[in-house]
Amino acid sequence: MDIKLVDRGDEGELLMTGDLDTKTARDAEALFLQMADRFANITLNMKDLDYVSSAGLRSIRNLYIKINKKGGKLTLTNVNDNVMEVFEMTGLAGLLNIR
Repeated sequence: MDIKLVDRGDEGELLMTGDLDTKTARDAEALFLQMADRFANITLNMKDLDYVSSAGLRSIRNLYIKINKKGGKLTLTNVNDNVMEVFEMTGLAGLLNIR
């Protein structure tokens, strides 16, 4: 898993590559929560994200909760079909802003 930051002032875009799984979710969540302290709004660009496990879903959910409490917005973009299916099966698709 590789995550790159694009700083857009009050919004941060995180470009995600690889797998968000049990091995990578803890480090990804630590980075997500740091970014939630720094930015009002965050976009997770999942163009090159291949896979999300339950641990990865938990880290995204925790980011959503933190951003939402601050009155910010979490947006997910370029979600591939496999990852979208996981969001739909778990009910997160209805909670998250996916474009």
